[in-house]
Amino acid sequence: MKNLYVNSVIHSFEGAYHMESQINLHEHSCCHEGCPDYGKRGLGNIVIKERYGKNDRALLKCKTCGHCFSETRGTIFFGLNTPEEEVLKVLAQLVEKGSIRGVARSTKHDKNTICRWLKKAAEHCREVNKYFLHNLHLTQVQIDEIWSFCKKTKKCDLH
Repeated sequence: MKNLYVNSVIHSFEGAYHMESQINLHEHSCCHEGCPDYGKRGLGNIVIKERYGKNDRALLKCKTCGHCFSETRGTIFFGLNTPEEEVLKVLAQLVEKGSIRGVARSTKHDKNTICRWLKKAAEHCREVNKYFLHNLHLTQVQIDEIWSFCKKTKKCDLH
């Protein structure tokens, strides 16, 4: 099945400029639990209703049930006004530097804002782990093998 990408172009009063925003509508599914197409991707039932906010987010609409939702729903970026790239840069610096205050000084963001982003990212990671990592039924030997692989990979990456 061919992926459906939508390019957005924003026009200013002085002239035209492009905002590179590609949305693969087949990656989105209706998030309304009462919809017959709930959670089903690639059906062609998701369309862009409009754009909103200073980051020009897409408001998506399910043609089946009419429910509208943000393109960032279910991500750590939902409800944030800061561009995604900026949030990712700050979170990456946290991993490397390990100091919230240090990252706040270097990025000129408030430490409370960074803590809020970190909390959102942690909650999202917790949900992803809960969804994917349950009922694994691993033996102690299998768990030891996984940890050995992780330690060996980490040592290889450092050299």
